[in-house]
Amino acid sequence: MKITKFLNIDIKPAPPELELEIEMQCREIMKSNDLDNVKRYCTHMVRKKFDQDIFMASLLNRLIELEANRVVVEMRKRKFRNPIAKFFRTR
Repeated sequence: MKITKFLNIDIKPAPPELELEIEMQCREIMKSNDLDNVKRYCTHMVRKKFDQDIFMASLLNRLIELEANRVVVEMRKRKFRNPIAKFFRTR
């Protein structure tokens, strides 16, 4: 199952050039017989992924905060209605 939307943001598929580059890198790693370099590379990737996860979480928190602020501003823009008139439904 491919996710195509997240928080009303369209997620576009990666371009073929990028997919090809990733595939070539994966094949190069799989051919390698140097386990020490592969281990070093894997630990580096794990650390990088952690940094990217933290960054993405920060971005998503900020996006959600901005979206909530926009909703609050829209709600405040609505016409103020007298609570008594609202209660008795005079309008």
